[in-house]
Amino acid sequence: MQDSVIDWELAIKLAGNSREFAEKMLALLVKDLPNELLEIKKEYANNNSEELKHRIHKLHGALCYCGAPRLKAATAALENALDNKFNSEVPALLTQFELEINELIKQVTCSTL
Repeated sequence: MQDSVIDWELAIKLAGNSREFAEKMLALLVKDLPNELLEIKKEYANNNSEELKHRIHKLHGALCYCGAPRLKAATAALENALDNKFNSEVPALLTQFELEINELIKQVTCSTL
């Protein structure tokens, strides 16, 4: 995984070379992340693998348009484990996924204050 929580160079490139638009994209993503995390944890606790995979896949797709490489990598690893039924890996990957979400929220919140 990359060291940066936010890769501003990539985020700006993905936002058509606009720092302002990149910041808006990340802010929109972060706005929904706490609720999305709750839903993902709920689906995992309820053993609803299809909805869990759907939510993870959808988030992974959204992350392709933002400069959040660590969360994107954590999401891709989780999606891969779910798709390939590596069930023993899922709890640790969910923990890493949650840590990366919290770190991204913190970074975006700090950069927009």
